[in-house]
Amino acid sequence: MKIGIYGGSFNPIHNGHVFIGKFIIDYLNLDKLIVIPVGIPSHKNNDLASARLRIKMCRKAFENIEKVEISDIEIKDNKISYTYDTLLKIRELYPGDEYFEIVGEDSGENFKNWKNYKDILTFAKVVVLKRKGYKTKIEDENLIEIESPYINISSTEIRDSIKENKSIEKLVPKKVKELIYEKGLYKKDKF
Repeated sequence: MKIGIYGGSFNPIHNGHVFIGKFIIDYLNLDKLIVIPVGIPSHKNNDLASARLRIKMCRKAFENIEKVEISDIEIKDNKISYTYDTLLKIRELYPGDEYFEIVGEDSGENFKNWKNYKDILTFAKVVVLKRKGYKTKIEDENLIEIESPYINISSTEIRDSIKENKSIEKLVPKKVKELIYEKGLYKKDKF
């Protein structure tokens, strides 16, 4: 089985994430795409909405898309999340499969700073979605760069729009927008 691993803070998940998920399933002909909201991020301050709500948003965003599984594998650990550790757990759950770690080129640019990055490249193909303004700094036979459509949406932009009472109608799936407003997410700096 070909399994894609698509991690992120998804704070909140937006239409760009969903588009990339569908694109990568088709492009790589994946059997499964595992979407993994980060537990406690290793690379930035933890100013995320609650794990429970981010998982719920991901489920709503991908609910009608075949081949997508939403995983709480990092969130239920309740410790700092590293791709290397998550990949080991995925390999235990799905032994003997082919794994594709999906990252944006902003992450690709810093990939050699990741915990055990050389091991990640032996366990999985790292698929870097090219992004303007970034350059992947390593070369490896298991690192694949893909020209992907550029979606000009960011979670930061969405959080800022909410604080400024601007519409997020075209930025997030309808059910995600409804959940954000129902729970009053992102109105203040802390959640």
